[in-house]
Amino acid sequence: MSTWHVWGDYMHTLPLEIGKAKREDCEERAARKTAEASGFDFDKRTRNGFEPWAATFVSENDDGQEFQFAAYPIVRGWQRVG
Repeated sequence: MSTWHVWGDYMHTLPLEIGKAKREDCEERAARKTAEASGFDFDKRTRNGFEPWAATFVSENDDGQEFQFAAYPIVRGWQRVG
């Protein structure tokens, strides 16, 4: 099983699944720290009219998962953390 921290825009459309990965509701704080360490500025994006979010996703199989994150329109970044 792999764990991913994923971040992006438009909180109201944050999906429960992206590709084969499912969102874990309990790990938002850790995902936010990863996003900020990668240069994602939540305050600046909010000032620019976005609704930024960060979430943890888990997947059993990583085949093509990075492509799924890249293809999802509201995702701005991701990192495999486990």
